Amino acid sequence: MLRVKGLVVGYDKPLTRPLDLELGPGESAVFFGPNGVGKTTLAKTIASLLRPLGGEVLLDGVPTVKARDKIFFLPETIDVPDRIKAAEYAEALASFYGAEDSVKDFLDAVGVPGGVPLGKMSQGMRRLVQLAATLAVAPRVKLLVLDDPYVSVSPDKSAELHGELLRRLGGASLVLTARVPLKAHVQVDFLSLKP
Repeated sequence: MLRVKGLVVGYDKPLTRPLDLELGPGESAVFFGPNGVGKTTLAKTIASLLRPLGGEVLLDGVPTVKARDKIFFLPETIDVPDRIKAAEYAEALASFYGAEDSVKDFLDAVGVPGGVPLGKMSQGMRRLVQLAATLAVAPRVKLLVLDDPYVSVSPDKSAELHGELLRRLGGASLVLTARVPLKAHVQVDFLSLKP
C-alpha cells in the first residue's frame, strides 16, 4: 500500500499544499495539469528521487527511500542509447526487476520491432519501447511512478496502453502524471494542490 501523508514538494519553496493519499494494490492515481506546474517534482518525490519539503511517503509502511527496489520510475524524458536495439534496451530495463523473459511479447503488443536500433526510431516508438518494459515490470513491483508516460504517443495508442497497464497492475499501485485526466481510481487536478 502506498501512503502519502502531508507531503509537500518543491525546491526552495513549496510547489504544493500538503497532500494525503492512500492507494492499495491495483489502485491508481493520476495528477494532471499543464506543463511547468510541478507534476514531475511530485512524481520524483513520490518515487524517492527528491526529498520532500514536508510529510512522508510510505510503501507498505516503509519510507520509499528504503524501498527503491520495489519502485519503478519512468521519467518524462525519452533519453535512450541510440545504438542499442529496442529488444536489448527493454530486456535490460526489465531485467532489473526479473521480467526480461516477457518483454518480446510486449514489444510485439505495442507494435515495435525489437531488432531496430533505438537511434533509428521516432520519439514515439522509443517511448513505446519504454512502455513495453513498463508493462513487463508492472506485476513485479509494488509501485509504478510514471511521469507523463504517453508523451509522443498517439491518443488511440495511449488509451490502449493505459487500459493494458491498469489491467496488469496486480499487487502494484500506480501514480502517474499527465497533461489531461486519465482513467484512474483517484484523479487530481494538480492546480488544486498549489499553495
